[in-house]
Amino acid sequence: MSTTTPRQALTAMEIAQVLHAELQGNPDVEIDDVQILERAGARHLTFVGNQKNLSRVKQTAARLIIVPENIRAELPASEERTWILVPEAEPAFLTVAGILRPPRQRPAIGISSRAIIHESARIGANTNIHPLAVIGADVRIGHSCDIHPGTVIGDGCIIGDNVVLHPGTILYSDVRIGNHVIIHAGCVIGADGFGYRLVNGGHLRLPHFGIVRICDDVEIGACTTIDRAKVGETVIGTGTRIDNQVMIGHNCHVGRHNLLVSQVGFAGSVTTGDYVVCAGQVGVADHVHLGDGAIIGAKAGVHRDMPGGQTYLGAPAGPAAETTRQLMALKRLPEIRDTVRQLEQELAALRKRLGDSAQTSEPAAA
Repeated sequence: MSTTTPRQALTAMEIAQVLHAELQGNPDVEIDDVQILERAGARHLTFVGNQKNLSRVKQTAARLIIVPENIRAELPASEERTWILVPEAEPAFLTVAGILRPPRQRPAIGISSRAIIHESARIGANTNIHPLAVIGADVRIGHSCDIHPGTVIGDGCIIGDNVVLHPGTILYSDVRIGNHVIIHAGCVIGADGFGYRLVNGGHLRLPHFGIVRICDDVEIGACTTIDRAKVGETVIGTGTRIDNQVMIGHNCHVGRHNLLVSQVGFAGSVTTGDYVVCAGQVGVADHVHLGDGAIIGAKAGVHRDMPGGQTYLGAPAGPAAETTRQLMALKRLPEIRDTVRQLEQELAALRKRLGDSAQTSEPAAA
């Protein structure tokens, strides 16, 4: 979210009062901005999220640091540091960031005369249509939406209330979008899926008659693509968060409150349960189902259904514990190879000694 320039300075005591937090150290330490731990200077507020990262405090010049109260006993004694103790450090840090860097106010520009809007389109109250947006026939847009420059909304699209379409978003025809949805710049929603038949030596494109439906409270990162269904719907479930540069194929049904991290790719007709997590660059083959609460580790290749409630790693993906054992064994492969070579040499030497011994004993037996 865009922010204004930093506001006036705050003291440690003022911050502690805002957060209803405990203060250890100098209450008069003053800051005027926020920064991550490694880059923070003397006038920055920063935070430590957990005990594991507490050692990184040595690398910062920050004098005022928000920390979880459950690491109170591990805090190093220092006259240079002032600590603010809270139940959860990052949310508290972001609360103060919101004071120092308040979000820019939403402008009330209305409907720009430089937008191209079909006469049959219907636009709700308090909606901003920015210059160079293009809105097709029979489009329905709810109230309090923001349609940014360069957005193209195809014929027959239906958009709910409080929806934000950032610059360059493309909605092909008949896309359905629920309420409180954010779609970031450069997304393409509703293009045909990758479907072809080999006919007379050439690839014949298969028609796609379905739509894309994005449910309420979904956020979609920049340059993500979601293909329309061949028939029926491609669905993104309520509360799901999709990162930048994710590809969702035709007829996929993504469940509620999923997290899909950058460069995840779903082939056609993938389905997921609720609260599924796919880390970066996960690839999922067509018609695979990921059960409720499944967690797929980064770069995993999923070629079969994965039951819910487990973590999976690797390509091909398997249960994390099993895959970890395989990887550890693979890591030892050079050592095992050297051991096998040594055993082969010792075995050859033993065979040679046995052979020499047999030859020596034959005349004595005669």
